[in-house]
Amino acid sequence: MARVLVIGGETSLAAAFFEAESSGGQQRIVLPSSVNLADDREIFESIRMRRPDFVVNCMVESGVDRAELDPTECRQINHDLPVSLAIACREFDTTLVQLSTDYIFDGQKDIAYFEDDAPSPLNLYGQTRLEAERDIESLLDRRVILRVSHLFAPGPNSFVASLLDRARVESELPMIQDERGCPTSVFDVGRVISAVIDQLHAGAGAYGVYHVGCQGDASWLELGECIIAQARQFEDLAVEEILGISGQSIQGRAERPRRLVLSTRKLLYTFGIKPRPWRQELADTVERHYAIEGASYAAV
Repeated sequence: MARVLVIGGETSLAAAFFEAESSGGQQRIVLPSSVNLADDREIFESIRMRRPDFVVNCMVESGVDRAELDPTECRQINHDLPVSLAIACREFDTTLVQLSTDYIFDGQKDIAYFEDDAPSPLNLYGQTRLEAERDIESLLDRRVILRVSHLFAPGPNSFVASLLDRARVESELPMIQDERGCPTSVFDVGRVISAVIDQLHAGAGAYGVYHVGCQGDASWLELGECIIAQARQFEDLAVEEILGISGQSIQGRAERPRRLVLSTRKLLYTFGIKPRPWRQELADTVERHYAIEGASYAAV
């Protein structure tokens, strides 16, 4: 049975991973929140004491705009922590599963991006994640880097929760229509991580970089429309219209790629993992969100 140490146990991604089934059996343990993730020595000792077969890093600073305002914190979480984990994993012959982002690309490509396409990040967020990728690759052979796109999850402090909070009080919702990506459920990412660990532990030596994403692409506008449509099954909402706007019209917003579609062909051919349609994953996520909130709503 694979012994898996999870970093960032309080995150929605970690919760999704713990929920994911395993064909080979996995003993999943969470790194205590008392461990200082900014201290290389504490990270090293934590892995030395537990001697996991795999480390799954679920800690991600996902605030693209916030990264520009607080580059130190962004770099610590998105670069320094993964590098410290890679150093410790190298010492104890442990495999590191690290998340990265589609934002390492500039979005100028008209077709899907493949793993070996040249990166060109437009913002600090993408730059720190790219630097982490490169440093991990130089430090550690036993690593799997999963680039993900437009993650969505249920529960508080999520994109879904934020959008619904606004939809309950605003009649018009502006949503960005000129930026496209592959909406991806945290539960789908958790499923992929579990399946990859099962196969690596069984002897597959397929280390490297892989793209992970649900099937299909969408704008933030389309994603918002689907969330609202699904939410109306559970409550009455004040919103009457969703307005398409340009991302560049928002002052103080970090530059983002216009179109980022990730090819998941390598993941399919290597591990046999098929992508799931994002609309179905989103419908399931909205339903989970209402189950988590546990509040009473007047159904339409």
